[in-house]
Amino acid sequence: MMRKTRSDRPATQVRGAEARARVADARHLKLGTWFYLGLALLFVLLVAKAEIQSYLYDGRTITAEFDDSYKLRPHDSSVKMAGLTVGTVTDLRRTDTGSTIVTMKVDDEALDTLGAAPIARIEPRTLLGGRYAIELHAGGGEGKFDGVIPIERTSTPVELDQIVEALPKSSREALQGLVGTTSATLGEADDELNGLLKTAPSVLDPGTDVLNAVRGDRPAKDLPGLVTDLNATADVATRRDGQLAGIARDLRVTSGVLADNRGALAETLAKLPQTLSATRGGLSGLDDSVTELTATAKALRPSAPELANLVSSLDPLLRDMRPLMSDLKPLLRDARPAVQALVPTARNLDEVLTNVRGPVLDRVTGPVSKFVLNPWKGTGPYKGGAGGYMADHKFYEELAYMATNIDRASMSQDQRGSTLAFQAGVGLSSLSGLPFDLESLVTLALDQAGITGALRSSIFKNLGLVP
Repeated sequence: MMRKTRSDRPATQVRGAEARARVADARHLKLGTWFYLGLALLFVLLVAKAEIQSYLYDGRTITAEFDDSYKLRPHDSSVKMAGLTVGTVTDLRRTDTGSTIVTMKVDDEALDTLGAAPIARIEPRTLLGGRYAIELHAGGGEGKFDGVIPIERTSTPVELDQIVEALPKSSREALQGLVGTTSATLGEADDELNGLLKTAPSVLDPGTDVLNAVRGDRPAKDLPGLVTDLNATADVATRRDGQLAGIARDLRVTSGVLADNRGALAETLAKLPQTLSATRGGLSGLDDSVTELTATAKALRPSAPELANLVSSLDPLLRDMRPLMSDLKPLLRDARPAVQALVPTARNLDEVLTNVRGPVLDRVTGPVSKFVLNPWKGTGPYKGGAGGYMADHKFYEELAYMATNIDRASMSQDQRGSTLAFQAGVGLSSLSGLPFDLESLVTLALDQAGITGALRSSIFKNLGLVP
């Protein structure tokens, strides 16, 4: 079978193949164009990475004035605090006086710990320099930072070559010799250094766990916050000369006191679990009291406005009572001995009241009270009283009426004196049923003494007795 050539194909097939080829070329051209545009955009993003990161950095903008920019670069040089990165340099501006205004973006949390007058220093990132960063230090005590650090509170670094140039020639030659000796020493210790490098991983592995623990649950915040707090503590402790030494002395004294009382402390710590258990039980017992108190407080809530009005009304009274209370102080001071003397009397009175309780008090509150409080009811010719007007009177009322009438009768007087006179008194004959009286006792005494006649009559007459 003979193969068909292109010239033998139909014209429609040739045109279709050419159209598909043109479509494929156009698609390839479009894909190539998008690829190179994406590559160019990626290149631009990589070039402007620092600027983009600086723009997106979350923080507050502050400025600091330095004598010189000292190799700081915008969007590349970092801002540190206690060795931790807390911001970035965003702009450098030269002033007419030759100084440089450095604009920075710093974390808000770091700015809150800087104090009212912080200090800024340009420091190298490495010992040999090359790249530099701005180190911020707290200063000025408590207060709000206004966001501007003047040139008086800024400084630039001193390079190693500047230090070397300041040394005399002999010192520089000695330093060269020291470098050479150090090189020889390190060369001789090659085996020891290799051994150290071999054993270092096994020794440093546990340190990884320690460092991870130090970073905390929030590595971006816990460790920076800890370092910042330590820096602030060190700044406070070293703010005044001799303060740190005083703190150390106080700690030594405190440690000595704790050491002297270590027995008591050990006993206290030994009893602490029991104390905590008892405290827990007491607090658990307070639950019911708190519940009752809550219910009482709810019940008292409607009374609170009235209590407020009462307190307001009491204010004038309290003001008026203030002079009286001042005058009462001497009286209370003088009355204190009398009150103290009453203490034994109160104890004895308590005993008396204790004895009164029981049969005595029961008799008073029983038959005696019943007799005194009962209505008066006459019998026989006195039944119902005179026309019954005393039928509702109590016995004690009748006693009062009787005393009043006797008093009225004693007020009636004539030439010979009161119509009715009497004098209350107590004598031997006041109590009935005794086997003797005053007359018999006097007679017995005179008989025993042998007194008779006129003298005996005179004694009886003076005593108001009948011989």
